[in-house]
Amino acid sequence: MSFDERVTRQKGDGQFLISPQFPPAVSLGRALRQRRKEIGKTMRQVAFEVGLSEGFISQIERGLSTPSLISLYNLASALGASVEAFLQQVPHPTYSMVSHASERHGYSIEAEERVYQLLQRGFPDARLNSCITHMPPGYVSELTRHEGEDFLYLIEGEMLYEIGDRQYRLTAGDTLHFPASLPHRACNVGPGEARELWVGTTRIIPER
Repeated sequence: MSFDERVTRQKGDGQFLISPQFPPAVSLGRALRQRRKEIGKTMRQVAFEVGLSEGFISQIERGLSTPSLISLYNLASALGASVEAFLQQVPHPTYSMVSHASERHGYSIEAEERVYQLLQRGFPDARLNSCITHMPPGYVSELTRHEGEDFLYLIEGEMLYEIGDRQYRLTAGDTLHFPASLPHRACNVGPGEARELWVGTTRIIPER
């Protein structure tokens, strides 16, 4: 599926538009590497600040891997830049106490990986943030950690979550709530796509 133009994708929760908001992995990695060198930071320093491995930072910069949405925002912060500097277009935050499935947009960094449906915050300065993530079979996220707390509700599929030194296998309808400061990652271990509702205190869309 091409992300050069908007397309409509059919999902179990209705149709939504996929927009080419995020750049391809190669150009994203190039921009992150250039910014890191401009401010004189090593990959080790950046990795420590954002809770990622140095090897994964290297893969991102070479366009071999792509960060999750939260990791991308953390990377921008560690590089002393706004996340807008690394996105072709920035999803503008809107505020509504009601979110209609038919009006949501999906955003992705790469065509075959995660697709995010960013959910509107109900009011300015809200502390909770949320999105629905679509993950293909075999998907494995990076091992990461960040401030705040995460709450996950698995809408569809089967996922294996590694939180600290423990593993949790979830199927549709199960939930997981944990301090996001613990190292964590996720793996789609089911035969089909998994859909996850994430609610957390980490702000992934900056206020304007």
